[in-house]
Amino acid sequence: MACDRPLIVVVGGANLDIAGIPTGGYIPRDSNVGHVRTSSGGVGRNIAENLARLGADVRLVTAFGDDADSAHLRAACEEVGMDCTYSVLAGDVPCSRYLAVLDAGGDLAAAVNDMRALAELVPERLDPTAFDGARAVVIDTNLPAATIIRVAELAGGAPLVLDPVSVVKAEVARPILGRLAALKANLMEAEALSGAVGAEHAAARLLELGAQRVFVTLGPEGVLCTSATESFVISSRSRAVRNASGAGDAFTAGVAWGLACGLPLRDTAEMAVTLSAIALESENTVNDQLSATMLAERMEVPQR
Repeated sequence: MACDRPLIVVVGGANLDIAGIPTGGYIPRDSNVGHVRTSSGGVGRNIAENLARLGADVRLVTAFGDDADSAHLRAACEEVGMDCTYSVLAGDVPCSRYLAVLDAGGDLAAAVNDMRALAELVPERLDPTAFDGARAVVIDTNLPAATIIRVAELAGGAPLVLDPVSVVKAEVARPILGRLAALKANLMEAEALSGAVGAEHAAARLLELGAQRVFVTLGPEGVLCTSATESFVISSRSRAVRNASGAGDAFTAGVAWGLACGLPLRDTAEMAVTLSAIALESENTVNDQLSATMLAERMEVPQR
């Protein structure tokens, strides 16, 4: 999976993640004993951090609030190697926050997000030079609809990757489906965007709508990977699940890397599913032990 340091631009959300992790069984509508962890998060930011830890040259285009938490979040992004030069400052709004409560198995039980700052990332505030030399551009749907369309225009000939974030937010991406080099979605998101039921039917419809590669994540059942010439399911590589909230973001990072480096569909999928497994093993949204060396070692282990 070797590749020279590709320039990848990620446009999307950056926020403070607050995660409640119960130590016993999760009890709805009650106070659960457990751990509360705070870390940097946001779909776009998580994708960018995974890429930076792998050695990509990453530009993160997001909107930061004007409080102390926002300053800390930006500093943390820069510390792991993201270039935040092209991000904007949203005045009079706090740092974006994502509050999640996980169940005993590490899956999401409930969440609330406050992403008001991203409303300031309007098309007029995008710097076109941010996309100069990009070998891939990643978008998440935390962005305003008009901004998503403008990013697709500014990406030029660079492969465009979409992470639809959620069923509700996915709708804003519909106008750019025909521009996508790759779409990563879970089953509910894929069905919502395609209007078809079932992973295979949804993926086929999304290909008809213009996406060149479609990855439908199916949890423990693996990932359906499709293009105009190939279709296969790749199994999960997870060894343990401590926090499932960042697994999809890690997978999208692998897809972006694969496109930036010109990898075939299967090699891209193998890399992405391994990154997802590495993410699952950490209590943090992004595994801070991730590196190109770790990824290479994990991919050399025979899969059963």
